[in-house]
Amino acid sequence: MEMDENKEGIGYVPDDDEQEADEAKARDKNSPDETSHKKKAAKRAHHKIHEPEDALLKIQTERDEFKDKYLRGLAEMDNFRKRMKKEKEEYQRYVMNEFLLDLLQIYDNLERALKAKGHDADKGIISGVEMIRRQFLDLLKKNQVLEIDALGKHFDPVFHEALSKEERDGITQAIVVEIYQKGFTYNDKLLRPVLTKVAIPMEKDNPQEDEAKP
Repeated sequence: MEMDENKEGIGYVPDDDEQEADEAKARDKNSPDETSHKKKAAKRAHHKIHEPEDALLKIQTERDEFKDKYLRGLAEMDNFRKRMKKEKEEYQRYVMNEFLLDLLQIYDNLERALKAKGHDADKGIISGVEMIRRQFLDLLKKNQVLEIDALGKHFDPVFHEALSKEERDGITQAIVVEIYQKGFTYNDKLLRPVLTKVAIPMEKDNPQEDEAKP
């Protein structure tokens, strides 16, 4: 019994089972640090495995953002270009309107000169003025300025302007019977109305007045 109690004394050599038990106890003492180290190592390994995927996802997100900005920029540039083109066309039309109205005043003077010609007027001058008039009309037509055909037509307040009127029998609608100043359209829109004299239907007698007559 005394030998058993003192078997761990000097010169005692433990058997294999006791040595493994001692190593296990030693491992258990260091296990918290080792476990933490293993967890950190596993976390780093996991991060390294998923790092390329995260980088790829970030690149794809940035690509989509740049693509969206690029497409929005293209759309804005296209809208700006269309808006500038429209404003330019409107400005040119406005400028052309003023220019054409000035030209039409010259045309009116030519018309008056031709109407004022007498029997003794120089035929060469008259023919020259007529030639200028034809050239002028061709120039207007080339620029989409067309004369409004109004004489003998039904009065249209969109294109005609009545300066005077007279009653006539035998008609049911207002008719243009005289042109004071010709009207024109530009690109199918009214540039200047026709100044006209209009014939209107004769006003019928009031039936009540007819009954009152003897």
